[in-house]
Amino acid sequence: MSATPSTTIITNLKSVTPPTANTIADSVTYGLDVSGMLAEALEKAYELKACLTLLVAHTDSADPNLATMNNVLASLV
Repeated sequence: MSATPSTTIITNLKSVTPPTANTIADSVTYGLDVSGMLAEALEKAYELKACLTLLVAHTDSADPNLATMNNVLASLV
C-alpha cells in the first residue's frame, strides 16, 4: 500500500463536491450520513489547521518537523 502525502489529502478534501442523490440514497440504506461525514471531515481539517498553527508558533526553527508542518499548513489555506 502506498502512502498519500497529507497535502494531497487536504487538497482533495477541499475539492470534494456534494454527493449525488444516488450516493445519499445508497448510504442511507447502510445507515450512513455521507453529507454529514464529508462536512465533519472538512471540519477536522480546519481543526488540524488550528492545532498546527499553534504548534508551528512554538516550534524551534532547528526542528526538522517545522518544514513538514508548514507544508501541511500551506495546503490548508
